[in-house]
Amino acid sequence: MHVLAPGHHLYRTADGSWRYSTPGDVFVRVGGDDRLLALVQRLEAGDTDVRVPAADQAGVERITAALAGRGVLASAERDAPVPSGWKVHVDGDGPLVDKLLELLCEVRCGVGPVDEAAVADSDVVVSCARWLPDARWRQLDAWCARHRTPWHGCCAEGGTFVLGPLSIPGRTASYQDTRGRRLAAAALPDELIAHWAYLDSDAPKPAARFMPAAVSVLAGLLAADLLALAAGGDIPSEGHQLVVDATTLAISRHRVLPLPVLAVNPA
Repeated sequence: MHVLAPGHHLYRTADGSWRYSTPGDVFVRVGGDDRLLALVQRLEAGDTDVRVPAADQAGVERITAALAGRGVLASAERDAPVPSGWKVHVDGDGPLVDKLLELLCEVRCGVGPVDEAAVADSDVVVSCARWLPDARWRQLDAWCARHRTPWHGCCAEGGTFVLGPLSIPGRTASYQDTRGRRLAAAALPDELIAHWAYLDSDAPKPAARFMPAAVSVLAGLLAADLLALAAGGDIPSEGHQLVVDATTLAISRHRVLPLPVLAVNPA
């Protein structure tokens, strides 16, 4: 069975001729019997009520094969199911956690402060923080590495929100890797460490502004990654840290690689 490839369309124009379009504003005229093309259009758009007469079957198959050969049609793929009993532990509170739980309705979710027992008992952990909890995330990172548990995180940073990168032990960058690269790139690493220590402390801090629109975007991005991980599919943000601008809702992707493991000079 075929369906229209993502971003492709098959349609009749006002003058009765047919076109297919592809991403990037590419338009190609299609020749063929109008009735057969109309049947193909309905079939590939997912119309379950269409029935192809036996006399038209060969013609429909020829058109379908030609369009598939040009990449207009692709094999239909069903979304992989989320394994029964797959468990997410959500660390944090507030509107972002509430929205995320709503989107993760097909998996088991535990909510509350995360500890090593929760890490060991979960298939993935997600931590939703207001500002960067550096010490807590370093501890969480160590627990997850020990138990081979993936984990994701989100926090406010300046006027933006930072997601991830999703850490999959042995496969993607850890929080410790991300932290190390951030410090290596910083003009004033000592000041950055001092700032993180302040964010970790009990000192008064301004409220992080999780506006409703931003909450929906952030929860959607987190849920997409977590559900893809559960189903064993391609993870949208894998290997990247996402930065969401709270004002424009623009999303930037930043590649983050694991730090190389360097051998220590032997004694």
